[in-house]
Amino acid sequence: MPESNTKNNAATMLDNECKIELQESKQLLEAEKWKSKMYIQFNDLSYSVRNRKGAEKTILHNVTGHFESGKFTVIIGPSGAGKTTLMKIISGKQPLDVKGTITINDVKWNRAMFRKHVCYVPQHFDLLPFLTTSETLYIAARLQLDGNQNKQEINSIVNNIAENLWLSNCLDTLVIKLSGGERRRLSIGVQIISKSSVFLLDEPTSGLDSAASYQLISILHNMTKANCAVVCAIHQPSGRMISLFDDIMVLNRGKCMYCGPKSEILSTYNIAGFTRPSFYNIAEFVLEVITEQKDEDLKNLHKICRDEYEKFKSRSTYKSKQNSSIDFEQNFETDNTVTSTKIRRPEKSTWQQQKILCSRALICIMRDNTFTKLRIAAHITAGLLFGLIFYNFGDDAIKVQSNISCLFIVQMYLFIINALQTVQMIPTEAKVFLQEHLNNWYSFKAYYSVKVLTDIPVQILCTTSFLLITYYMTGQPMVFNRIIQVWSICLLTVILGQTFGIFIGTAFGTKLGVFLIPGINIPLMILAGFFVKITELPMYIKPLTFLSYYRYMFEGTLQAIYLDRPNLSCSEIYCYFSSTNKILSTMDLPTMPFYVILIILSSWIFCFHIIVYAVFHWKLYYAKK
Repeated sequence: MPESNTKNNAATMLDNECKIELQESKQLLEAEKWKSKMYIQFNDLSYSVRNRKGAEKTILHNVTGHFESGKFTVIIGPSGAGKTTLMKIISGKQPLDVKGTITINDVKWNRAMFRKHVCYVPQHFDLLPFLTTSETLYIAARLQLDGNQNKQEINSIVNNIAENLWLSNCLDTLVIKLSGGERRRLSIGVQIISKSSVFLLDEPTSGLDSAASYQLISILHNMTKANCAVVCAIHQPSGRMISLFDDIMVLNRGKCMYCGPKSEILSTYNIAGFTRPSFYNIAEFVLEVITEQKDEDLKNLHKICRDEYEKFKSRSTYKSKQNSSIDFEQNFETDNTVTSTKIRRPEKSTWQQQKILCSRALICIMRDNTFTKLRIAAHITAGLLFGLIFYNFGDDAIKVQSNISCLFIVQMYLFIINALQTVQMIPTEAKVFLQEHLNNWYSFKAYYSVKVLTDIPVQILCTTSFLLITYYMTGQPMVFNRIIQVWSICLLTVILGQTFGIFIGTAFGTKLGVFLIPGINIPLMILAGFFVKITELPMYIKPLTFLSYYRYMFEGTLQAIYLDRPNLSCSEIYCYFSSTNKILSTMDLPTMPFYVILIILSSWIFCFHIIVYAVFHWKLYYAKK
């Protein structure tokens, strides 16, 4: 397709969206305006935390300043100055125990509404490791942009973003194999696709060389030309990078030591008696002043900067711009409503989100050699091992007790191995989900339904490969309905184990989860009726056996193998367990029909899914709070 047609398609597709261009290269996106200009003003923001001993530490102390659409603001200051905390508060990701006021376009800050129009890129942005660079950008574009755009138009956007972020040479490289700098640029690239009116970036140049840093800052600088408010927290930007910023905010020990135009910071510091040496850039000079001066001098500097800021506000052109601009179509009303729909991101249906997430999940499953293939290999290897140890025990009346041990250990293995495998992986996926969901990419319902459904084929494959090998080699009855019954119990066990692993991994993380899984399940195994018969348990313990899902796995497997079966073969004169009825009566079975066991195990799976759903919602609530 000719180059001109490609540009036209891209322009049509990104109407009313963030348009980015580079001065030295061809345009990434056509120059369009954001529909929502924002003037974010915060007054006397204070935030404190308490350590384990109860001592209070002040992170922010009466910080006052503003961020404005069409302006590129840099926040500089030493480590621990409060830069990240301030950005989290403005973006709505910090807890609500913050003192002070925030207004948007002179209207009281509506946290829930504002979160829909702000994009916060943290210093450590999690990405799925088994997608390539191009796939990461492409799927992010599909989730964020209008669903009516075709594949060619989205690919054009992906290629342009990759070119301008210097990612063209690693488009086919897996994220896990990218360098730290490449991963950092990619994490910013997936956010540039969105239509957020405010971009807050924490240390965006971390891990980048000077050339790549300047290239990235240039892209962010050009975003402001389309009425986007861009704010970056950087420890010490170079003089070349400083030239691209419009406003500067200086933080030190939680206090604002300057906020205003870059052109007036030196004159303000001059008033306080600090003169920049000719060979210092602005950032070096400011950081040296605020880190090396006495407390009394800093108090005086703070007072002067606060007075000068009030002068900046009094002569600010924001008021006149607000009154004359026709682009102010967003109203942050006090009744938590928005009157304009033009600024809203085009929302996709749950089905559209599920299709995109499903394709992503399937790609990750096929490529994850350390999880998917290892799972299948582990089940096949274990099946062979069980088959060799319990070889041909199934029809031998002398070896009935050993065969019963095999049937119980099989269910125990299937549950524990799937729970442990899942608890290792789910925390990483949960982190990616949280940051993408909080950035309004997709709903939790779409994510969780895809998470559950896409793993069913692997669960079936693992169960079938393990069971066919074990079942045949251990000499169990080769009757179709019995095989199906044992297979159904094993499949439900695998699903139950994985769901339990999702719950533990989501609620407690990997380290604690590896300890909790055996800690919780060993007592439940004891109550299954294998180690101690249920009838022999104390009366006050017996009710607890109904809470042991191992009881139903074990009982269902014994019924499938021994119920209504002809006598077993016996190589001796007399075998007590040649009659399968004696086997079941000795084990105090059956106590309930087989179909009831299937219903109970399915109910356990459903209950764990409800718990996981609730845990995710709790984490979402906490993250939003």
